[in-house]
Amino acid sequence: MMTIRKKLIFLSVLSLFLFFALISCASVEKRFKKGEEMESKGRFEESARYYIKVLAKDPTFEDARQRLENVGARAIDIFLEQAYAYESAKAYEDSVQVLNRIDDLRRRAEKVGVILTVPDDYADFRREMTTATIASLFEQAEYSEHAGDWTEAIKKYERLKRFYPLSAAENIRAEQARARVYTKWAEQDLARQFFRAAFDHAQKAINILGLDKGPSITAQEIQRAALAAGTRTVAILPFWSSERAADEAPGGMARELYDILLYEYLSEPVLFIAVADPGMVHREIRHLRLRDRELSRNMAVRIGQNINTDFVVIGSMESYLEEEKDPQEKVHKVRLRKDRSSFATYLEKKYTLKLTVEVRYQVIDSARRRVIEDKIINTNVSDKFRRGYFDGDYTILDLSRAERRLFNTEEWRRDEKKLEDRLIDKLAERLADRIYKRILRLIN
Repeated sequence: MMTIRKKLIFLSVLSLFLFFALISCASVEKRFKKGEEMESKGRFEESARYYIKVLAKDPTFEDARQRLENVGARAIDIFLEQAYAYESAKAYEDSVQVLNRIDDLRRRAEKVGVILTVPDDYADFRREMTTATIASLFEQAEYSEHAGDWTEAIKKYERLKRFYPLSAAENIRAEQARARVYTKWAEQDLARQFFRAAFDHAQKAINILGLDKGPSITAQEIQRAALAAGTRTVAILPFWSSERAADEAPGGMARELYDILLYEYLSEPVLFIAVADPGMVHREIRHLRLRDRELSRNMAVRIGQNINTDFVVIGSMESYLEEEKDPQEKVHKVRLRKDRSSFATYLEKKYTLKLTVEVRYQVIDSARRRVIEDKIINTNVSDKFRRGYFDGDYTILDLSRAERRLFNTEEWRRDEKKLEDRLIDKLAERLADRIYKRILRLIN
């Protein structure tokens, strides 16, 4: 026999089932009425879509099926009239778009078991309109190309490839045309001294056809010319520390930041930026007797002009801060190694070490003798540390290997140095990115 508990569960499930069934029924009725409303307004395509939703929920709803057959046929008649009108106006693409709506409606109706018929010559008409559209788009694209409207020409050629079933020959024609347009665009950019744009448009032509085709060879020549004419040279001058930072930061940090920036993050410059040979920079600094001195803007400009660079960068470490966050202390009682009947205590300290550095940098235009960027970057890193402290020689304590590591001052310093290296790497990466972006904004 069914227990009371099982009866209650059964009744609950049944209630939920009936509740959702009622909601579903209400939803179906609501959509059916919406379909009727759209039908009364002559909006037959929308009406058909509501009836399709009704049948998707309730395939037995015969009124919806009959109405879908009726409004679907009327919608197709209207669409066909529009398609023929567009054909007469030679608006072939508009005609194809209307035929696409017919096909979409027929597919949706077929999924719920309703077949919407079209005239016997429909497939031929669609094929004629598609062929005419492809020919028209080629003609429009070529007209835009001859007019020098590269954007519109590319848009038309890409529309052909994206939306229409091109033959193999038509596809090759469209690809060659796109590459040709990008190459002409790049030539125009180069003539106008838009070097970066010329390089990018030439690259698009290369990407389409590969490296060994005619337009691609021309595109590569444009890229070489753009790089030769548009590349700007920047000299990175040695960084120094303010008095405050020199007192607070580990020794040599400004010099280490300079080296990491120059030899790692600026060692392979981005396109259109060349970094001056560090040896040449240092020889000029030595020649001007400026070694180991804080470099002013005028000094930096003089160095840049003497070694023929477009820009110079100077930087200084303004501040450095070490902070211990969330300290936790715990006292451990341990035996002595030689007298295991005796005990001693040591302090274990856990904390998060946060390092923060503030660097000021300036990007200076050598020829115009003016600062084009003067910014401060604030960067920080953090990590968790554990340290052991004992009033005396900790080796007398009976400690595990893990506990002995808490007192290893050499390991302390290695861990701290790793955190400092992370800080310098993070800062150098940000500096390189800032320098590149600022100079690139000055190159067309």
